[in-house]
Amino acid sequence: MTHWDRRGRLLTSPHALIRAAVALGVAVAVMLVLGSITPAGPGSAVASAQASLLADQLGANTGVLFNGRRYTEAEIGQQLTALARTGAKVVRSDALWERTEPEPPIVVLHRYDWSFDDLVAYSLATHGLRWLPIIDYSARWAESSPGHSHSAPASVSGYGAYAAAVAARYGPGGTFWLENPWLTPVPVETYEIWNEPDNPQFWYPSPDPSFYAYLYRSARAAIVGVQPTAHVIVGGLMHPQPFLSAMVAADPGLQGQIDGVGIHPYGRTPGAVLANVRAARSAMRAAGLGSVPLYITELGWTTSPRRAPAWAPERFRPGYIARTLSALGHTDCNIAQVLLYAWVTPRLNPANADDWYGVAGPGGSGSADTAAFASGLGAASAPRSTSPLCAPRRAVANRKRRRSRSRHSRRHRLSSVRDRPSR
Repeated sequence: MTHWDRRGRLLTSPHALIRAAVALGVAVAVMLVLGSITPAGPGSAVASAQASLLADQLGANTGVLFNGRRYTEAEIGQQLTALARTGAKVVRSDALWERTEPEPPIVVLHRYDWSFDDLVAYSLATHGLRWLPIIDYSARWAESSPGHSHSAPASVSGYGAYAAAVAARYGPGGTFWLENPWLTPVPVETYEIWNEPDNPQFWYPSPDPSFYAYLYRSARAAIVGVQPTAHVIVGGLMHPQPFLSAMVAADPGLQGQIDGVGIHPYGRTPGAVLANVRAARSAMRAAGLGSVPLYITELGWTTSPRRAPAWAPERFRPGYIARTLSALGHTDCNIAQVLLYAWVTPRLNPANADDWYGVAGPGGSGSADTAAFASGLGAASAPRSTSPLCAPRRAVANRKRRRSRSRHSRRHRLSSVRDRPSR
């Protein structure tokens, strides 16, 4: 947002000055993070604790690796071998209700075809990768708008039953692990309820925060009923502020129920991404969710077409990836997970932005992007001091004043010692 007129003169109205001050505060916070200008020493306990927390919670989205039958199992294995080699630990991919329950239940008897979900779980586990399943989209028989799998579920109980069945199968001690005892279990810990429910592309015909609040509460109750330690998060949001506020207004009791909020803070530059993360945390505080962990379940850049909102020149993308991942590993935003979008996409249609987010080449071949991804993961998980990106400006100002008073007090004491007459 600019605060200058067309002739280059500074706008000086009170509203313009307020907006400029707010924007300046955000810009300064973002520059501090990207520049690694931090208030604490490099060996601080806070930095080390956050680094160890995120070390096992960094990874990528699979893109279309499992969807659409584009890749053979051998090709899937090649891609996941390359992904695991980067140091990634978590992989986000769909757990498709529409594929798993093609027919409605007979009274209360659900008949699940686990072949798709089993392929995802087996492929990831053989590479030591933990699955973050997105519980989506509506089964054909449960579409509220017939013919639209991205429409809201007409059967909330059916959706909840599927979510619970996924937890019972792939969570700790689940039936999938019992049926495959030769695998080292990597059970699901976190479940994401839908994808971008605030985006009409994925919640047809238009987002409904009130209904989504009901769906989230119901699905969470079903999941924790079979896996009490599960983390159930709000599906990745594009515009957290209005959606979260409307959710909590519709169901105030959610403030004590939400385990995490997923966001997709896309932006054209690392600075724009970090500003969106800061805005998301601010929106969560406003909705009474200030202490709830933040899950960045998608972030990334497409290299085609130029008009795409998250477009970046191909030569810039490696640096963007490395800088953003490194910065997000060391903020005060209470980030629980960071996942790049995406590991692999088909690179077919130059007019389709979704085709050009992928960083890996055919067969998982390396690139400047994959090298930057590995570097960013390492930097994000390494011990380093925390940067004040998300703290309210008043809290940051108070910390600065306290540090200033502390330095002044130390200088005064040293001065008193020097001026004291010798005996």
